[in-house]
Amino acid sequence: MQQRGVLTLTSSKHKKRNRPAWRTLMRGALSGTAVLILSTLILTFLVYLEWLPESSIPIGNTVIKILTALAAGIAVGCGKERAPWLFGGIAADLALLLSVAIMSVYLGAFRLSWSLLADLLLCFAIGCAASAVFLKRKTE
Repeated sequence: MQQRGVLTLTSSKHKKRNRPAWRTLMRGALSGTAVLILSTLILTFLVYLEWLPESSIPIGNTVIKILTALAAGIAVGCGKERAPWLFGGIAADLALLLSVAIMSVYLGAFRLSWSLLADLLLCFAIGCAASAVFLKRKTE
């Protein structure tokens, strides 16, 4: 029984809420997609101003995908205590698939290719690592 005015560790204010898995995944995917859109706009702006040559676009795309996976993994690592690495990888892949879907609707064409599979594997690995490392640093 709790006494009035006494703060205990089991008070309802300090209990960690268990979020559903889909909310955690969507938070990671949406934060990754936001980073992807912002990074793409920055790369486009830099190429438009001719601060970067057009030949740097493929490298820039790879860096953008890495940043997307990192953002998704860290966002999931903040809220998931159980299997954070798995949820980080899935959220990173969802962010990439969400961006591919948006661009396919915008361009009017969708193509499955080996490069999409390679990008999914890259994002999954980086999302897993980012989520696990962030959670490990948070618990120490």
